[in-house]
Amino acid sequence: MDAMDLVPEQLADQAQRFGAFIGATKPSLEDRFFLVMGTKSVEVFDFMCHGRRIYLIDTPGFDDTIRSNIDTLEILATYLGASYANGVRIHGLIMLHSIANNRMTWSSLRSIEMMKAMCGFKFYDNLAIAMTMWPETPGPADTATAEGRYAELLSNKNFFGELVAQRASVFRHNEKGHRESFEETASAQRIVTHLIHQSEIHAPAVLQLQRDIIDHRKTLGETAAGIVIVGDLNKDHQDHKCQLQELETRMRARLSQVDSVNTNQQQDLHDLQELKSEVEKKVKKFEQDKMVLNKSIQDMHKEEMRIWEEKIKELDTQFSYQLAAKEQDLRDMEASLREMRKDMDIRLRNSNQKKITTQAEVEDTKHEEIINTAREAVIKARGAYQKFRGQVGNILNGTANGLAAGLTSGAIAARKLALHP
Repeated sequence: MDAMDLVPEQLADQAQRFGAFIGATKPSLEDRFFLVMGTKSVEVFDFMCHGRRIYLIDTPGFDDTIRSNIDTLEILATYLGASYANGVRIHGLIMLHSIANNRMTWSSLRSIEMMKAMCGFKFYDNLAIAMTMWPETPGPADTATAEGRYAELLSNKNFFGELVAQRASVFRHNEKGHRESFEETASAQRIVTHLIHQSEIHAPAVLQLQRDIIDHRKTLGETAAGIVIVGDLNKDHQDHKCQLQELETRMRARLSQVDSVNTNQQQDLHDLQELKSEVEKKVKKFEQDKMVLNKSIQDMHKEEMRIWEEKIKELDTQFSYQLAAKEQDLRDMEASLREMRKDMDIRLRNSNQKKITTQAEVEDTKHEEIINTAREAVIKARGAYQKFRGQVGNILNGTANGLAAGLTSGAIAARKLALHP
């Protein structure tokens, strides 16, 4: 299978898994859905474990260097809202943290607070904190440093201590540090097995973010997690306004002193102007962020659907063009073979030969094999393309139906499911 066949095939499989997560296709009661917080994008992976189908939903963390906490919260609210509205439960969470980080940054601390606000649990029996990135060949000093850091992370209530006190479990994921190894796979399986066991003992609670956005129909900024972001946003905005006022005062003072022939003064004024422009951008972004935080689930759904439709239209155009090219190549090869055989028949009649030569037979067979291979490739490409179209349709319909249901009776069904595991 070449790249053209593989891409729509892979996308169709991804769409199928994603459809299960948002409830576009009804999952089995034995299926388990676990959020993995701290990755770069929303992706869904599935596999069998202890007789159950496990769905791992990669989600961006709140200490992402690529996107803001507002963007992360919007993504989570959109998809977790659709999932909840369609009756899918989140059975557990995996929070990733690198042991290699030599200190807990402000963003890491805020990530923990945002996770708590998003969940709103009294106890965290279904949370696994996975300490990652252990050194592969540590010396005594490296081991001592990692152990000291590990102990501090678990004991300090400002770090993970409070979550541990609330019954969260901690795992040394891939402690030997061997990447893409059997040990790493076995370590991941231990975490998943633990969460499966916990989900059988402790019925998963609905995430606070899901209740806020679906049951209570709050805007993004009114959710518990959104309130945390609003506080940070307002503080940053006040800081930026003060900084802007200070810069304007300094610039007025410089303007009164600038000598047209003094290069240093002119450069200083230029630097202040550039710094002022940067702060003004941040002040302007505050207004944009407020607009995002005022979004309802309907607004987020509408925007996400628009993005999905644009992506699908672009991919559909690309795949249909490539499929048409394959089909045209096949037609050209079939026409070429017909012309070759027609020419061979003419030569046979003109030469009074009773059968074609061995060399001609070999050539004919070779061309026939090439055409058969091309024909099989077209059949596979058609199948992959149709599978792709079918699954992306499920995503669009499932998301739309799930959010619509959440605004009416879907949330009630989700609550019933939570009460009757």
